[in-house]
Amino acid sequence: MSHFERNLAALEARWPALAASLAPPEALEPVPTASGELTARLPGSDGKSGAWLASRIDPRAEARRAAAACLSSRKDAVVLLGLGLGYLAEALLAADGELKVIACEADSALFAACLGVRDLSALLADGRLSLVVGGDPGAIGWALESLGAREAALASTPALAERSAGWYAALREALERWLDKERVNERTLRRFGRLWVRNLSRNAAEPGRRRGIAGLAGAFAGFPALVLAAGPTLDEALPFLAELRRRALLIAVDTALPSLAAAGIESDFVVVADPQYWNARHLDRARVTSSIIVTEAAVHPATFRLDARAFALASSLYPLGRFLEDASGDAKGRLGAGGSVATGAWDFARILGCAPVFFAGLDLAFPGMRTHARASRFEQRALDSGRRLAPAALALFRAAVSGQPFAARSAEGGEVASGRALALYAAWFESRLARHPETPTSRLSGAGLAIAGMGTSAPGEVLRLPDVRGDLDARLESIAAEWSVPPPGGSEGVERARAELLELFARTRDAALAAASTAAAARQAVRTGRAADRALRELDRADRALLSSRAKDLVGFLYPTPEELGLSRSANLDESLEASERIYGSIAESAAWHLELLEAGPAPA
Repeated sequence: MSHFERNLAALEARWPALAASLAPPEALEPVPTASGELTARLPGSDGKSGAWLASRIDPRAEARRAAAACLSSRKDAVVLLGLGLGYLAEALLAADGELKVIACEADSALFAACLGVRDLSALLADGRLSLVVGGDPGAIGWALESLGAREAALASTPALAERSAGWYAALREALERWLDKERVNERTLRRFGRLWVRNLSRNAAEPGRRRGIAGLAGAFAGFPALVLAAGPTLDEALPFLAELRRRALLIAVDTALPSLAAAGIESDFVVVADPQYWNARHLDRARVTSSIIVTEAAVHPATFRLDARAFALASSLYPLGRFLEDASGDAKGRLGAGGSVATGAWDFARILGCAPVFFAGLDLAFPGMRTHARASRFEQRALDSGRRLAPAALALFRAAVSGQPFAARSAEGGEVASGRALALYAAWFESRLARHPETPTSRLSGAGLAIAGMGTSAPGEVLRLPDVRGDLDARLESIAAEWSVPPPGGSEGVERARAELLELFARTRDAALAAASTAAAARQAVRTGRAADRALRELDRADRALLSSRAKDLVGFLYPTPEELGLSRSANLDESLEASERIYGSIAESAAWHLELLEAGPAPA
């Protein structure tokens, strides 16, 4: 069996569609190196040989050096521009057992040719390796998400990166958008982490009282859905909304509710995700008695006091919420987190099985330099506070400018002002639409930011769809009745989990305080020239105990970063012990804070 045939068989086991698309290659000539490994040259122009794909002396040693330089950044994934002969991918995976590698190849024919040089079957079978070959370079975002990566470094096979410079430049741009999104998500976690935990503590009983969205999967398969966001173009759809509602399931984001109330319409589902108090104010005087609220346990407690038809709970993004949900005995189900409630609303429509999906008010831009629909709380607050020397128009303009606007292409081919964060939401939609072709999606206005894979549909196209409101209402009535009943044994299970958490946080606090004291004592011993062996052994035991504790992820969610603790790489034992003392102190503080919140008890039903 040839190298190509062996590699193709390994490829077919994991990526059958990719394997089927590869034709037998024009072979690259293997060239033995001084170390005994094989290298090869790219085909050049005018009959000349091109660049070498790996070192002519020692490809493995060269790959190990490149891997060490790349891994110094301590990311959990590496995006490799060009798999080539596989040496660098092998070195990266061998150097770090937890690392994920996404090898990206612009030219599928050249990729096939490289598979004919060496046996890469073991590499291709490694579950930590993923491939992006040809096609849309934006698929790098989906590949990173599918591997569960949070950060990514960049490495390359220079000969391949230079040969297809345009494709790899587009891939770098897509990677930077993905990294920007992850940085925004990380900053959001840092900014709102304590608020989410406070809300979860107040809402601790909710996972036992509410059924999850997992049970709604496919509940509206084949029915169209209209998702209502709160962008300026929502106003264009409001005159048609009563008729549109007869032809599609309505799913509204919470910020769109004031506009729906002004139109006298209630949505079938309302998605609420933001934990902040001011976001809960969008729900003031909201008409939701006919709506099912889709939310998660970290939202403001006022959300659960709404007089809604029923509630459906999505799984929390945060360890404390998931701990309580697991104890409820009811699978909640995840909503895609793209940084915007509109991304969650679209993902909910996808989970329901809706197709096609239409959007109204999803602008991700500032058409007319407006930020929201006229009836939204943002616009109304500006109108209420407007004065002769500071009119509402000025406040709204400043709000748009604060979003760091830049000129971007609109969905209808013109130009519109958008913002950096909004562009990140667009990138999320692009990656998810590519991943889920079974959920075709379009917008009822082309005034917003262009989103690849999302077209436009005039309201008239939706109005020509058949009237399905009778069928929708029958299904909604059945769901509302079932989802108004708590999951069996859920409340008792969550109460037991809460008692377990109280004990767990108390033990973690005490253990971390003891470890911090031991680190301080060891540090003093080192400074005075005394032996610190016993203290170091105790710290080692404390490390193992804390790392194996179920509380690790719960309290670790709020750890300060080393930079926030004023820590850098330790130069000696004294500095290392000082870092340990601060880290243990931080763990103790986080555990004590969680304990105090949970002891206060959940909000009453």
